[in-house]
Amino acid sequence: MYFFFVDDSMQNNPSRPGMGPIIALGGIRVRADYVSSLESSLQAICDNTGFPQGEEFKWSPGRELWMRDYLVEESRSHFFIKILEELDDYDVVATVVLEDANCNKAEPRCSSSQEDVTLLFLERVQRQLQRAEVEGIIIADRPSGGRSDEDNYLFYTLESIQQGTSYVGMDNIMINVVSTPSKYIRLLQAADLVTSCITNFVCGESNYSPPVFKFILPLLDKQSERIGGFGLKIHPDYKYMNLYYWLLNDDYCRKGYVQKHLPNDEFPYKGDEWNYR
Repeated sequence: MYFFFVDDSMQNNPSRPGMGPIIALGGIRVRADYVSSLESSLQAICDNTGFPQGEEFKWSPGRELWMRDYLVEESRSHFFIKILEELDDYDVVATVVLEDANCNKAEPRCSSSQEDVTLLFLERVQRQLQRAEVEGIIIADRPSGGRSDEDNYLFYTLESIQQGTSYVGMDNIMINVVSTPSKYIRLLQAADLVTSCITNFVCGESNYSPPVFKFILPLLDKQSERIGGFGLKIHPDYKYMNLYYWLLNDDYCRKGYVQKHLPNDEFPYKGDEWNYR
């Protein structure tokens, strides 16, 4: 059995020309028998770094968090890398879905990009569980808007799991998503690190995210020697497929039975100025 620890991210002002506001949802997959040990290992890293008891870590910490002032610059990057190296030691797999909010949704029935990325993420969870022939449970960070937002989110995920999508049923997801504040679970904080770093990196942030992303790249889910569409999905693919080449080293992108070699002159971001690795 697998546990998926999930967090969302929002990047309002991408620096890449032609890229609209990006909605993101992502997380990490952990084998059930590794969860307790990995949680303890992440806690030990935090203790050794000097985190006060009960303090969480985040990619972009608010002013109320200890690490905002006391874990900065290279020290913060080294801490993130330690966390990611620990995830790698435990065979953790990462999956992140990004969507350009200015583009058409992947699933027409969705009323918002937030709903759409949720469905795209659930599809990828289901496919991973099918490949491994196991079942899984999703644990998500509690939405920040209050109890009504949490209830709406959980109702939507339940409905989505029960109905599936146009392409995928959700039979391997055991129960509805479980929601809890990230401050109580280090693995949810690690999901925030992965999701937020990737979001910033894809959106063109070129100072802090690239050196950390190098340690996330090996964690991303892969199928048929490509990450694009699996470990990292950027919707719509036909607008952003060349980024799969520059950022992930993918040689091709496939939509249905159509395969496109990358970089492809028919689509944006075809030049090597988009290579931030």
